Amino acid sequence: MSDFKEGEYIIYRNGEQYEIGRIKRITDDGAFVWYSNGETAAKTPFDCMHKIVNGYTIKQTLLGGEGMRCVVNAAT
Repeated sequence: MSDFKEGEYIIYRNGEQYEIGRIKRITDDGAFVWYSNGETAAKTPFDCMHKIVNGYTIKQTLLGGEGMRCVVNAAT
């Protein structure tokens, strides 16, 4: 099992490109991650995901759509 958590922000490395994402749901071999303001989450393997250790500083995002707008709790 991974040390990633639902709701956590990550950096996705795709070759030489990097994207910020927010984990919607964890699976055995990766996670479904929101990369845009739509509600669709993309399956992403763990080996392409990198933790954002200061993700708690992100206070508001539209990742996952308008309905998923959130204020991140500092304890997250």
